[in-house]
Amino acid sequence: MKKWILLPLSAALFLIGQTNKIDKPKLVVFITVDQGTPSLLDKYDHLFIGGYRWLRDNGVQFKQAYHEHGYTATGPSHFALSSGQHPGNGGVIGNQWFDRKLKRGWYCVEDTLSQVLIDGSTGRSYRFVQSTTLGDWIKKDNPNSIVLSIAGKDRAAILHGGKNADITLWYDKQGGWTSSTYYVSKLPNWVNTFNKQLNVPSYIDSVWNPFLDNNVYVNNTRPDYFVGEAKWSLGKYNPIFPIVIKELGLSFLLSTFYILPYGDRAVLNLGSQAVDEYNLGKDKYTDILFLGLSATDGIGHSFGPHSHEQLDNHLRLDKNLGQFIDSLEMLLGEGNVLYVLTSDHGVLALPEYLLNQGLNAGRIPGPQRDSLFTIVNNEIEKQLGVNQVYSYGNAFYFDNDMDKDGRIIATRILKSHLSKLAGIRSVITKDEILNGGKGIIDIRLINMVNAEKSPDVYLIPEKYWTWRYPAGTSHGTPYDYDAHVPLIFARSGHKVRSDSVRVKTVDIAPTIAKLIQIPFPKSVDGKPLKVY
Repeated sequence: MKKWILLPLSAALFLIGQTNKIDKPKLVVFITVDQGTPSLLDKYDHLFIGGYRWLRDNGVQFKQAYHEHGYTATGPSHFALSSGQHPGNGGVIGNQWFDRKLKRGWYCVEDTLSQVLIDGSTGRSYRFVQSTTLGDWIKKDNPNSIVLSIAGKDRAAILHGGKNADITLWYDKQGGWTSSTYYVSKLPNWVNTFNKQLNVPSYIDSVWNPFLDNNVYVNNTRPDYFVGEAKWSLGKYNPIFPIVIKELGLSFLLSTFYILPYGDRAVLNLGSQAVDEYNLGKDKYTDILFLGLSATDGIGHSFGPHSHEQLDNHLRLDKNLGQFIDSLEMLLGEGNVLYVLTSDHGVLALPEYLLNQGLNAGRIPGPQRDSLFTIVNNEIEKQLGVNQVYSYGNAFYFDNDMDKDGRIIATRILKSHLSKLAGIRSVITKDEILNGGKGIIDIRLINMVNAEKSPDVYLIPEKYWTWRYPAGTSHGTPYDYDAHVPLIFARSGHKVRSDSVRVKTVDIAPTIAKLIQIPFPKSVDGKPLKVY
């Protein structure tokens, strides 16, 4: 009797294992929409008929996904998405920071041992980041798996792809996609051909007109003309459609192509071509393609999330995503591709818009900031000497050799003056953050701090206030409007549901690892989510 039971049990275990292997996706497409505010995807849901529609109709949506670190910027957030670690723990504390040993700023993906292929400038890579990413876990599990990462921004592509990507590509701000000698000795021919055929300078004659009838915009968002938007035109201030690229000039076009709707379309087209060039999803080894879409960020910074321009950008992205997904589904078949859609951060609405909504919002005044920074720097130099405190960005770094008394004096000077700056919630030290409370904001601030690299004194803005001055808007705070992001796992022929459980973005990488049945480091801060 026992033998009869054991045999079926053994067979069942074998079948379960086989079923899981068969059910494992052949390709993962990890899409990060820079500044992809989830409230906008909900607001415009009824307008989507392409890629956004497909992902929502075929996916498991986690409606309460948040970055649980305080500095919600591109670099640290892409790191959290792909590594499963909070930026403070992994040491990617910003897009750039001050290096106390080098006495200069350090870019998050800077690589002084390689060169950028397009012009031989200082390289970009994952070389000096210590943590591994999902792509590295995939490569370690099976070197035959292909890992590709393509984005508009270098830091987005690199922090997703990790140390061992087969190729990592980003826009070079000169008219094409490039890489560095860390990854390849020269650009593959197919990338050179793509760049040549794309012919970015030819877009100089383009006019960015609304994609749909004007009534769609009038009925779904605020007025097109809105004070607080940045100026993208010649002559008097008039931030409305259409946007004539020729008025902005060739230099503007070349440097900003990746943050225009055309740039996101190019990333998706380049991704489609990469699928063909590398035969992704064609064998038993799961491959991954990271795609970083940057137009939402560039447009959001200039015009705000509720602008006609941002609505138009989402409509265009919906169409282009739809074409990309349709082609992949046709190529690889139903259920063979797992799509993951998320974002590196949200954004603050234009302060002028929020003021109209009755909220206490504003812009931290640039002239007052500069004046106060000059005052504190002069006073610190007078009392402590030169090169003792370094202001970098909107934070302050103490020299490693500064003694305890010097730190107390510098902190007192900074707090006494900078607390007067309009729109500042607190002037707080690194130690005060690390010894802080247990609230959501406290924990997010803790998770952004690295004991060795982080500034000694931070300026934390008030809720609904931005450093962006005098126009546009930004992100980078610990508040929910910056931390809340979309999260969808979509796969044709699989479960569709909406889940309101609160999850963290550091959960995404280990979740994908579990879905494709590979191990991940115990050091990650996230945990696998129950998707299927």
